[in-house]
Amino acid sequence: MREDHHTMADVQCVTCGQAGETITDPLFMGRLESEIKAKVCKPCWKKWEGMRVMVINEYQVNLGEESGRELVKKQMKAFLKLGEQTDTGKLDQNYRPPA
Repeated sequence: MREDHHTMADVQCVTCGQAGETITDPLFMGRLESEIKAKVCKPCWKKWEGMRVMVINEYQVNLGEESGRELVKKQMKAFLKLGEQTDTGKLDQNYRPPA
């Protein structure tokens, strides 16, 4: 009897609308982590990681302050299409994927 532990489960991604690879790495997102892993595919999470740097720079976020972390979390939820929506139009039009 052979057990295959290496098959990747897909997740129906709310961000791109496709079935995609499940995120398996730890995200260090606290309570949000299980929701992100259940609803977002790995490629969309990678896109967010690139966008997050832009959000921090664009808004000159101080991650040492609660308000800065909240702003990044709000933008993340909007980008990934989780929970309430926020206008990310300015960010989307300026986004350039990492080379």
